[in-house]
Amino acid sequence: MLDRETIAGNIVKFAQDNNLKIHPGQEPLKWGDLVIRKGGGCPCVPSRKDGCPCNFALEDIKELGRCRCGLFCNAAYVKLYNDLNAKRKEKKWTQKPGANF
Repeated sequence: MLDRETIAGNIVKFAQDNNLKIHPGQEPLKWGDLVIRKGGGCPCVPSRKDGCPCNFALEDIKELGRCRCGLFCNAAYVKLYNDLNAKRKEKKWTQKPGANF
C-alpha cells in the first residue's frame, strides 16, 4: 500500500493535471491518511477499489462539479462553495442573539 505522502502527491498531481481544485475544506495529507485507513481504495465509495483518485472522479466532476467524496472540484463548484460560506458567515454575524437559524 502507498504511504500518505505518496497518496497526497498523487492527489495534488491529479488536480493539477486535470485543471481541478482540491476542496477548500480538505488537506491532501489528511486525505492520504483516510485512504490508508479505508484500505487503499476510494474512502467514500467502497466499491471503488482503485485508490484515490479513483477512475470515476472525472466522470463524477462532469456530472456534479465534484467527485463523490467532494475532494476534487471544478472552479465553478469552489466558487459556489465559497459564496455560500461567505453568506453563512455574514448571516451569523447579522443574526440577533437567540434568533433561530
